[in-house]
Amino acid sequence: MAELTTLGPPVPTSATPAVRAVPAALVSAALMGVSALAYVFTVLAARALVPHAYGELAALLGVALVGIVPATGLQTAAALYLGGHRGDAAPVVRRLHATALVAAVCVAIVGAAATAPIVALLHLPDPAAVGWLLLLLVAHTVVGGYEGMLQGTRRYARMAVVTTCFGVAKLVGGTAGLLLGGTPTTALAGMALGAFLGALAGWLGAGRPGLARGIGAPGRAALRASGALLGFVLLLNLDVLLARHHLPGRQAGEYAVAAVFAKVAFWLPQGVGVVLLPRLADAGSRTRAVARAIAVVTVLGAGLTAVAALLGGRAVSLVGGSAYGPGLGGVVWLFALLGTLLAVAQLLLYSGIAAADRRSVVAVWTAAVAECVVVEALAATGRLSGLSIAGTATLAAAVLVTTGLVRLSRGGGGSAGRRPRPPR
Repeated sequence: MAELTTLGPPVPTSATPAVRAVPAALVSAALMGVSALAYVFTVLAARALVPHAYGELAALLGVALVGIVPATGLQTAAALYLGGHRGDAAPVVRRLHATALVAAVCVAIVGAAATAPIVALLHLPDPAAVGWLLLLLVAHTVVGGYEGMLQGTRRYARMAVVTTCFGVAKLVGGTAGLLLGGTPTTALAGMALGAFLGALAGWLGAGRPGLARGIGAPGRAALRASGALLGFVLLLNLDVLLARHHLPGRQAGEYAVAAVFAKVAFWLPQGVGVVLLPRLADAGSRTRAVARAIAVVTVLGAGLTAVAALLGGRAVSLVGGSAYGPGLGGVVWLFALLGTLLAVAQLLLYSGIAAADRRSVVAVWTAAVAECVVVEALAATGRLSGLSIAGTATLAAAVLVTTGLVRLSRGGGGSAGRRPRPPR
């Protein structure tokens, strides 16, 4: 296999704001396009499936977002390593590629062991859906490695292409499976098959990287990043999973539709974080870069929250159709606010990972545990509803952001952190 040997030098962190805005716009455009397709798929699924079946699919996709933590960990570790690397990056890229393939095998093994508990927890009628979900996660893990390689070497145009190809292939496959089979299982089967085609496109887009031994250091770095991100990804999807577990099928389906607004608010500004991450390898400018990124995300989130508030009671029916009642329609702005808070919390967590600040990881896990405890207490007292779940999730995210901003203002996650060392 051809190896990546013609990497350009990293973009200097002293680049002007206008220059830095170009890669951010490229990646944001790609992510927005994929997010738009995901929105179309969500609306189609909500209208094609009965509320109970849609709630099942939404819960499985929530599990998928937890399952792609190794992919996100690989991408984060690769971006930080290569973002601070000077010299020939090709040897590092080959080791990162080998690490991604090994991680994909590990995901498949762990996922297979977790199949029975997932089926029982989510009350799934068809265990085959989890099998297709595992294949989807394997493809995601490999592509996470490719995206991290491109992100860390500042090849944002190629990263945008890889992200777009993977997202389009996955969602087109999922749409075909949904239309042909009409069940959550066939939708996931189509997504998995499309994702494997997207992974092949990712390998080509990353320059067809080869393989090399010595995956211990990048593997440990990816594992540390995954541990930090696992709590956050769990927190990101926890409210939908709790709604699926506690609420009746119809109410859980309605909650899943309302939660689309949270996902839009979270994913829309993701290009900001993608461009920010490699720059976090420079401890001297870390705090300033994070503050600017937070300002951009906050402005975007405020606009989306205002739009959601204007939609009011029509919001849920606009997404899911007449089968979904207006119960949560009047508070969709709360879901948009939740997504915005989580997007800011993600930026703060990236800063903590770059600075090796364990307090940021503890804060995320504490927020997730606290949300579970409050929801369980509400369920035990008979006061649990879709609104109370959304309110609890928003409060947990607000506290997490507040503590993160305090740490950032005091230097935590800033210049005091140590710089990650490239793998040898």
